[in-house]
Amino acid sequence: MEKARLGPLQLFVLMFLFELGTTVVVPLGLDAKKDAWLSILLAMLCGFVPLLVYVALYRRYPALPLTGYARQILGNIIGWPIGFCYVLFFVYGAARDLRDVGNLLYNAVYDLTPIFILNALMILGTAYVMAKGIEVLARTGEVFFFVIILLGTVGNLLVQFSGIVSIDNLLPVLENGWGPVVKTALFRNFMSPFGEVICFAMLFPYLQNVKGVLRAGMASMLLGGLALCLTISVEIATLGADIARRSTFPLLTTISKVDIANFLQRLDAIVVFTLIITVFFKVAIYYYAAVVGTADLFREHDHRKLVIPIGIVILFMSIMIAGSFSEHIQEGKFAVRTVYFVFALIIPLVLLVLSFWRKRSPSRGTPTEEPVRSDTQTTP
Repeated sequence: MEKARLGPLQLFVLMFLFELGTTVVVPLGLDAKKDAWLSILLAMLCGFVPLLVYVALYRRYPALPLTGYARQILGNIIGWPIGFCYVLFFVYGAARDLRDVGNLLYNAVYDLTPIFILNALMILGTAYVMAKGIEVLARTGEVFFFVIILLGTVGNLLVQFSGIVSIDNLLPVLENGWGPVVKTALFRNFMSPFGEVICFAMLFPYLQNVKGVLRAGMASMLLGGLALCLTISVEIATLGADIARRSTFPLLTTISKVDIANFLQRLDAIVVFTLIITVFFKVAIYYYAAVVGTADLFREHDHRKLVIPIGIVILFMSIMIAGSFSEHIQEGKFAVRTVYFVFALIIPLVLLVLSFWRKRSPSRGTPTEEPVRSDTQTTP
């Protein structure tokens, strides 16, 4: 593994930008209609459960990434294929997000440019950062964290001052009861984006402080959930639940309606910049997790040798996963309910249970090996 160190603040920033990703732009939780904001809050609370599982596994194996302790818990015969499946999962996640940003840029700005070219430019910039290392990505994230906060603040203020927001569009609360809210939270918003933080299990070994991971993770999830909740509330209050639900990119539609004194108009650039920044970091984290996982499985000490090959796979997969954007969206809904649920929750839970079972003697039920101490953690 790369010799690098991340602080709790850098982890917080990366997780926050990762959770925004494409979800800040695409319709999120709008199956619950007016109560979409409530489904996001509920999904955020549920998202703390898998985060606690990932942190518990990390504390038991602080020097190993997910692919490493999967082999240690399950053995090479079972653990290696599981780790390889996680690499494929990370590649698929990066490809999906890359396709999202390509489609938005194509629809909003570059309608004469092939999506393949847009995706290639994005993955090229991401590959450059991957070659520089995770510390460079983290330091870049610290800068763009404040840029995203600034863009979000300015965008929300402009929407408010334009007078297009109507709180009545959010009322009545729970018009159809808790059923749609719970269903949307569990089968849509829970895994995306909150369950997707499973890829940070590949980055945890780089942390300087074992104790800071839980605080940083929960703080980023809380702030990210509140930011998404505010975003979807503004979209519904501006467009109405039905129009927001039918819109491909409701945030882009919302900001395009801003018109202040016939002077401030056509502010689509705010949404485009926001998406490019957040998706860059989301694709980068998925990309880096795939690179580190592959290097760990195939015992490659220099992860930079894998950056270009895996980047090419992500690029072509982003084009091949769906024939159209509508097909891409439908496939994503199915993947969130099935594939993401298995990789982000079921398998980590099984690994955690088996890790406790393996560390106990079958005869006396006492620990048979000492857990790895954080103060003796080896440099990745």
